[in-house]
Amino acid sequence: MRLGAKHQQQSITLSDFSGGLNTIATVEGIGANQLFDVKNMEVDQSTGKLRSVAGTKDVIKRDGISGCMYDRINNRMLIICNRKVYYDNAELGELSGNLYPIYTAWENGILIATGGKLQYYNGSELKTIETSPSNCSSVYIRAGRVIVSCGNEIRYSGIGDEENWTEDSNDQSSSKFVEAGYKDGGNFLGMASLSQYIVIVKDNRHVYRLDGEYPNWAIAELSRNVECTNRLGICSVADAVFILGKNSLQTIEVNQYGGDMKAASVSNLVQTEIQKLPAESKVRYVAPLNQLWIIGENARILVYDLVFQAWYVREFNGRIIDVISIGDEVFIIKTDRISQLDGTIFEDNGIAMQWKFRGQRLVSQHEFLLKRTVVSFVPMSEKLYSGAIMVGAVIVGFPIPTRQLRIMGNRSRIWKNRTKIAGVGRGRGTYFSELKVRKDQRVLNGNRDKIFSRRTIMKESRNVFRSKYLDIRGEGNAGGIILQEIMLEIAEV
Repeated sequence: MRLGAKHQQQSITLSDFSGGLNTIATVEGIGANQLFDVKNMEVDQSTGKLRSVAGTKDVIKRDGISGCMYDRINNRMLIICNRKVYYDNAELGELSGNLYPIYTAWENGILIATGGKLQYYNGSELKTIETSPSNCSSVYIRAGRVIVSCGNEIRYSGIGDEENWTEDSNDQSSSKFVEAGYKDGGNFLGMASLSQYIVIVKDNRHVYRLDGEYPNWAIAELSRNVECTNRLGICSVADAVFILGKNSLQTIEVNQYGGDMKAASVSNLVQTEIQKLPAESKVRYVAPLNQLWIIGENARILVYDLVFQAWYVREFNGRIIDVISIGDEVFIIKTDRISQLDGTIFEDNGIAMQWKFRGQRLVSQHEFLLKRTVVSFVPMSEKLYSGAIMVGAVIVGFPIPTRQLRIMGNRSRIWKNRTKIAGVGRGRGTYFSELKVRKDQRVLNGNRDKIFSRRTIMKESRNVFRSKYLDIRGEGNAGGIILQEIMLEIAEV
């Protein structure tokens, strides 16, 4: 951005951050719609505006949680504690293997693979299928058969029978097996559904495609350069499969003509963040949010927005084990509780969450003279106790209506809190008015307009700040926001 003459004033509006996180470039080298740093913020998929993420409310508290499974057929949440499976405080049994469970819906419940014998929860008991292979590491259902990966083989059960694993060459409905990449020196990590295909991933970077059903099936090699860190790093979404490696998250998609499928990286902008992930990271599709979550071993979650194809970061107040979507609800599995996302609050584990972001640094060939800064935002709830947008050395603290600020029970920090305690200071700003109820002649029945709704607030700061560059940052806690825009009036001198 270069002005034609000195002191010529220009307005800059920053409202699009749909490019997401970019950690491979310098702060001045990222795109205008990208973020150099972000925490607990994402883009609203309906408006494209940057917003704080939803907080959580606790649903179940229990110490020693090591995993969780959801049986959608019986609508039951099964909790795992040191390999033992519980439902509603009743112990159902013990998992047959030591691996984190991969499960799938089947008949009256779910089939479970943990590295040992295949197990079946039928809604009343947890059964071990003794006739199944002894090292089932993943399980999948296709064409009425149960498919498991075990070592260097993929085994099919008999049609409609999870206990039939006996092969009979004279019976097409009996158990079958597939050896993709015969003697290529690799073992199967897992499988994923991709349209009419099954994508098979091995630990030697080889990926295969299984097309059709027995006896009319065919195996083709897709790639020899797709690294996968673990069996939980494979996730299918519609007609795409995402595979997590040490340095990238790659996707394999079916093109519109149904031809060749190729692997492509979707994580080039966050390669450094991918490299920090532990080897056993999980890739989960969170359907209600249309996002992919990459879950490591701590509270930090890498988020891939499937609409904008951009990356963001969530950070909870406790270690995250897994995430499960049930209808339109999202449940977070932790070591001591199960929590549910709630967009009306901005706390986790009963502790206020923090949000922050840092955009592109504006650099001048001469010097910037910042004269006016206007911030427009929408509070997500009445508990907005601290928040500010910083442009260079200019700090625009969020104004809070008098009726919305309560000192009693306020959990926000005092140090560097930009919100004024005195009513004169904290309420200063422009509040966009709501529709007037008085003299509104429309009937109440069927009227969709809310009497009280979220209000857009605009805060202006007039300053004379001179600098070679301008950093755009924001931070806050104990309350969520939707950032509408940041408007700057500057001159280059």
